[in-house]
Amino acid sequence: MSFFFLIYLPIPASYGITDLDVLKGTQNPLSTWIVLPIRNNFNFGFLDKNYLQDLLQLEPQIPIKFNNNIMLLARPILPVLSQINTTTLNGNVFGIGDLNPQFYFSHNTSGTVSWGIGPAFAFPTATNGQLGTGKVSGGPAVIFAASPSNWVFGFYANNVWSFAGAKNRSKVNLFNMEAFVFYNISNDWFLASTPNISANWEAEGQKWALPVGGGVGCLFKINNQNVIASLQSFYNVVTPSEVNTKWSIRFSLYFTFPEENPLSLPFL
Repeated sequence: MSFFFLIYLPIPASYGITDLDVLKGTQNPLSTWIVLPIRNNFNFGFLDKNYLQDLLQLEPQIPIKFNNNIMLLARPILPVLSQINTTTLNGNVFGIGDLNPQFYFSHNTSGTVSWGIGPAFAFPTATNGQLGTGKVSGGPAVIFAASPSNWVFGFYANNVWSFAGAKNRSKVNLFNMEAFVFYNISNDWFLASTPNISANWEAEGQKWALPVGGGVGCLFKINNQNVIASLQSFYNVVTPSEVNTKWSIRFSLYFTFPEENPLSLPFL
């Protein structure tokens, strides 16, 4: 109910926010805007076969301002997966994957260049053993963002190690970096490339996943609510042996709310 309330909550025109402000405020994760991205990845050639893996990710970005100089960006990521049963290669497995909350402390994000550091975690919330690691993991995380002129670019990066969880599951040592490059062609349209680069240090054989690609996006409104949609395609130059997905299509929706109304802690 809260989700649909946010979607249909109109933004007052008195804020005087331009469409380009909306685009850049959404694209820059350290801009102090509240953003709810919903991304659906169609991964083709899963397990080096003609299988399709569908990965839906909810990735809210919630800025919490402690004062004019310090902000905490909370970014909990919840995946929902549908894929072939990897044990029997017969039937389908559907459910929630491991929850991956990330937290970034940033100092004075008002400039063109900003960055933050903090912890990242992974919790074994998967509803099926094939959709998660079964481990509790944690490690350092860093974020960088720059927004000169019509450009917005940067990255999220973290590495997590397992330190608790099911003893019969493999250890976790996983690096992940989500790079992002946006070029705003106009107030409504933009080019985008947001590849997700990862390395499974515990994997045998090929450890890296390196996708290359991009796409296009646009801004539109639903009942005065700003919504941004994008469509991208990626080809995996290299991919881990146990997954071996060849290429993917990503469709994203971003519901965004202006920085005039961020969550804040005024008592600090």
